[in-house]
Amino acid sequence: MIPINDFTESLSRLSDYLDRDQRREITQILATQVFQALYPIESIEKIVVLSNEIEWLKSFENPKITILKDPEVKQLKEKIAHAVNWIQNQGVESVLYLSVDLPFVQDKDVANFIAQHQGGLSIIKARKDSGTNALILDLPTTLEFQFGINSFNKHLAAAESQKINTQIVDIEHLSLDLDTWNDLQEFKNNFMNTQLSTFINRHNL
Repeated sequence: MIPINDFTESLSRLSDYLDRDQRREITQILATQVFQALYPIESIEKIVVLSNEIEWLKSFENPKITILKDPEVKQLKEKIAHAVNWIQNQGVESVLYLSVDLPFVQDKDVANFIAQHQGGLSIIKARKDSGTNALILDLPTTLEFQFGINSFNKHLAAAESQKINTQIVDIEHLSLDLDTWNDLQEFKNNFMNTQLSTFINRHNL
């Protein structure tokens, strides 16, 4: 499951460096890279995308993608709870959450994460801000989701209070996200031949 903000609101912390069209393009590139990392993994039956960017998502024409309209709530944790509840009602046994802003993500990283899941909750900490970049959670669940600064520790505390078996997983490419200009420069300095690197070169960033 992947949440994607409205493109007009995406990557707002880069607004001093990139215009709205550039931020929209980067968001589309990042989302596409995440989709491409998920497509080959056989154990992933569906990619549920929580977003209002429906026309753009329809352009992928991939049978794995299921579009779930973004609910009219402000907080990300409420959006995720809505999506997980919908997924749970489909009879799904477990859900994988991925942040959309993972510039280094590859299919082998996601496959590695899935392979390390031992039931309950598996979680990957964002390298900065102690956020949550990825998690796998067995369903059904009543775990209250937390996102943003220090959400990693909040997830651990919530899981402990509910006696949910928890694994902390360390996968570098899934711990690095792109929110700020420094993040973009770090990606540039650790070159990978991707659509994002092509975008950076084209705009001389």
